[in-house]
Amino acid sequence: MNTLIYIPWLIKEIVVSAVTLAFSALRPHTGFDPVVVAYPLRVRSQWQIFWFSTSITVTPGTLSLGLRAPKREGDPTILLVQAVHGADPREVVDGLADMEARLAPAVRGQELQLAEDYYRRVS
Repeated sequence: MNTLIYIPWLIKEIVVSAVTLAFSALRPHTGFDPVVVAYPLRVRSQWQIFWFSTSITVTPGTLSLGLRAPKREGDPTILLVQAVHGADPREVVDGLADMEARLAPAVRGQELQLAEDYYRRVS
């Protein structure tokens, strides 16, 4: 992780998310459409997983819910993430993939192994 690049980017994302969430909450139709996505991690080290899940949780409107161990050897660890603005689950996943690649540039370009049921609506 290049801290000098990642931390300022994360701070910007926190501010943008906070402002977006505040404006949404003040509108009559908030646009809140909560979803939980099962995100297949491309990062592997415990340190990277810690920083990635913590970055998600400190960003307003998202929350890391927990990890699921791989079902088979070679499968990715799954991070469950709740997003308030989840009208388009694929957009949520794309945002997570961007954050993960900024945290660990070595994963950029690696394909995500999304399951067919990678998201669930929160009712």
